[in-house]
Amino acid sequence: MGSNNTAIYAIMALGLAGGVAWWYQMNQDTTPVGLVVTSQTESARPLGENSDGKMLSVSSIEGTWRADEDALSVASESAEKPLMVIYEDGTPIHAELVTINEWIIDGPGMVMPDECCSQDPPNPPCDVVQVDGEECWDALTAKVEANMEKWRKLAKEHGVTDESIASFYPTEEESTTQEAESIFGPMLSLQSNFVW
Repeated sequence: MGSNNTAIYAIMALGLAGGVAWWYQMNQDTTPVGLVVTSQTESARPLGENSDGKMLSVSSIEGTWRADEDALSVASESAEKPLMVIYEDGTPIHAELVTINEWIIDGPGMVMPDECCSQDPPNPPCDVVQVDGEECWDALTAKVEANMEKWRKLAKEHGVTDESIASFYPTEEESTTQEAESIFGPMLSLQSNFVW
């Protein structure tokens, strides 16, 4: 009787080991290493130069990214939730999933502050924009500065020098106000280019 139980336990152990091996094999990430582009949603935007003099840029794509065989893959969900890909001299070095309208500085797709909506109550996204009054301009300026700070932080995280960041993303209040006027003025007259 004891040898039959041992045989049954051995068969059960082999079955369990086979099941675990099958599950492990089926759950392996088969995404190719590197960047696989299904669709490029925006052209590259410069982030600045690193200390080696290499230019870093960023673009949004639909597709997948896998840094190496040991890394987990990341995939875009849609044009509204693409991968933000960082390039060093044109070679992809990093990608992450983002919500694009959270990174837009100017143009279509930018969510306007409630203070600039002429609807009552404001109904995001703002369908009717009315840019007048100090409250709206202050909100626009704050939005531009907040988005610029996100870009500065992204550049810094990827090794862009402080000098290069300052040239691409100025921090002075005057430049932010001038930038808001130059960005939102054309946008509101429907002549703006999309900048994210």
